[in-house]
Amino acid sequence: MRVGVATVFTPDVAGGAELHADGLVDALKRAGHQVHRITGPFHFSPVEATRYAMDAWASQDHTRYGGGQIDRMICLKFPTYLMSHPDKVVWLLHQHRPAYELFGTEYGFPAGDAQAEALRTAIIADDTRALGSAQAVFANAGRVAERLMANNGVASTPLYHPPADAEAFHVSDAEPYIFVPSRIEALKRQDLLIRALAETKSPAVALISGNGGRRETCEALAHELGIAERVRFLGNVTRQELITLYAKSLGVFFGPLDEDYGYVTLEAMLSSKPVITCRDSGGPLEFVIDGQTGFVTDPQPAAVAAAIDRLYADRRRAAQLGRNGRDRYASMGISWDNVVEKLLAAGRIPEGMGD
Repeated sequence: MRVGVATVFTPDVAGGAELHADGLVDALKRAGHQVHRITGPFHFSPVEATRYAMDAWASQDHTRYGGGQIDRMICLKFPTYLMSHPDKVVWLLHQHRPAYELFGTEYGFPAGDAQAEALRTAIIADDTRALGSAQAVFANAGRVAERLMANNGVASTPLYHPPADAEAFHVSDAEPYIFVPSRIEALKRQDLLIRALAETKSPAVALISGNGGRRETCEALAHELGIAERVRFLGNVTRQELITLYAKSLGVFFGPLDEDYGYVTLEAMLSSKPVITCRDSGGPLEFVIDGQTGFVTDPQPAAVAAAIDRLYADRRRAAQLGRNGRDRYASMGISWDNVVEKLLAAGRIPEGMGD
């Protein structure tokens, strides 16, 4: 089959969305399909840039000749699914969050701004129309599916996929550090972990990998709290270094605000490491079972600190929680073969296509 994969990229930013698209393209090729990758830039600001991207994707018309050279179009991110194609399936990573659950917060469109509110109205209307007319809609995770139903009244099926290099993750003897891998941004809440570390009774340290707009703020916070020697900022690390850091950790902290999916959770489970997350962290709660594969805490420093101390004080239990997480991952049947099968079997391939 000739398959299109439509996505967007933000210049100089690479993360989970890019790994997601790469993984899908590779899986489709391994299954013997011809893949056309269709991509374009996306900028979060100013507001006009979002409107421009919406118009650009809406102008893409692949309806002629039954879709031309593409039998099935798989759209991953806003606003790619605004394009026209006779056999369009959406596998939604997330919607444009500043217009939805982040609206009116420090992370989203400002409430009371006429231009931003008009764009928000247009996004919701266009999303509802385009997603509602797709052959099928899948969501990156259950949390994304919940938002889509609540915001647009569109039903979708959660479809999990493995992180990159899933087979390479392994476990080694634990060293007394909490690993914190992710872009250093406000929504990822590395600051919560740093404040928690200042309240621990144990001498555990934190290794934070990645870069981002909040790195300097987090470094300053560690100094302010007098724990700079217990917080190491590693910057960007290689994939092999990342895997080793997981393998040797005591546990992993991943406490973002209402995450969509989160590779960190899955990578920790594959590494047989317990995960500390928060009750409002979204996607990780689909995998982490409190007291069985890690700890789910209130998003407060004292609560996170208590979870760190529990792991530090009882290494045997920490190891068992990690093994439970690995077993849970194995039981969920997460694979690219399953993803490809579901995405290509959904809906109906128009007659004469797929030859």
